[in-house]
Amino acid sequence: MRREASGTESSFSASAANMLLAAYLDHLANERRLSAHTANNYSRDIEALFQLADQSALDKLTIHQVRRFIAQLHSRGLGGRTLARMLSAWRGFFKYLARDHGFEHNPCLGIRPPKAAKTCSRCGTRR
Repeated sequence: MRREASGTESSFSASAANMLLAAYLDHLANERRLSAHTANNYSRDIEALFQLADQSALDKLTIHQVRRFIAQLHSRGLGGRTLARMLSAWRGFFKYLARDHGFEHNPCLGIRPPKAAKTCSRCGTRR
């Protein structure tokens, strides 16, 4: 384990997290056969998670921290659909880490994104 500047212990450095992300993207492309566009979106979403987590170790993230991350993103103006996609990417990443890299929990399970704005089918306006 490595000690971070903030004094908390972290078992994953930024380079290790990036290596895990690269392995996950490879998994998406080769095993799940997702499109390059989807993989790029997931990559961007998971990199946002890394930035939000900052000095926190991925294997130590809690459901409360992830909820706070979603609230922060929502307050920046991201919509419900975007946040739903981000949560989906994060859930899939942690599921992959649990299956292939020994992570013990998925802090994204059970979190629902904010509801997306509904559009009126007749006029196309948002409600």
